[in-house]
Amino acid sequence: MMMPINIIEVNEETFELEVVTYSSQKPVVVDLWAPWCIPCRVQSQTLARLAQEADGEFRLARINVDEQIRLAERLKVTNVPAIKAFVDGRVVAEYLGVLSEKNLRLFVDRIMPRTGSLLLVKGNSLMLLGEFEEAETAIEQYVLESHGDPAGLLAYARVALFQGKGKTALDILEHFPNSPELTLSTVLMPVAKAYNDPELDKIVLDNPLESAFRNAIRLAKRGKILIALDGLLGVLKKDKNYRSGQAKAVYLGLLEVLSDAHPAVRQYRSDLSTALF
Repeated sequence: MMMPINIIEVNEETFELEVVTYSSQKPVVVDLWAPWCIPCRVQSQTLARLAQEADGEFRLARINVDEQIRLAERLKVTNVPAIKAFVDGRVVAEYLGVLSEKNLRLFVDRIMPRTGSLLLVKGNSLMLLGEFEEAETAIEQYVLESHGDPAGLLAYARVALFQGKGKTALDILEHFPNSPELTLSTVLMPVAKAYNDPELDKIVLDNPLESAFRNAIRLAKRGKILIALDGLLGVLKKDKNYRSGQAKAVYLGLLEVLSDAHPAVRQYRSDLSTALF
């Protein structure tokens, strides 16, 4: 029997595109199962029914852990059944074990777009496409309508940094509300501070590392984030703790500006690990 288009099987090769990247458009629930696992069968059937009822509002991605051992290890799954929910390129909810149908419905409901949050989904998708002005318009409208929802504020800070608007981003991040998104906001903070450094545009002739560091920040402000990451990586290869860790913090912050939904982020994280260790 052919599966509905919003229910798919994924493997190590397709996971990044079909789950991580796709989750910037719609939520993705990952169902990790094994043929020998009897509880998995019941849970998988229930999830498939919920996906059909949702009529495309979320994607169900199924992973056979016996066939996809390395992918299961990457997802840190040691037993099945297990489910993970991805939104905007990252895991936002997960559960190891069996859930009743009622609790599975609650799990899915928590990740479904709320009224008005389609504006936020639209804004994040436009950012991924590089349409920053349109993204900012959608996100700003969402923030106003949601009365400052932290997820919207985080997206607003990201789109501001994409466009080199350091003062706007810094104002958002310095007054960020206590919420689950607060941790990510602190990751963005070094980028906002670097953009606002009054010494940034001064030319440095006698310090090649400092010159390279400042040039990378200037490139990021102009939207050349991947080139900026290459520049910072060069600095970190020569001095892992440059500027008392500021270079590394800015590098990680720029990865967060891109978000894990960006296809290049995984490789840049790997490059950083290689440079540092």
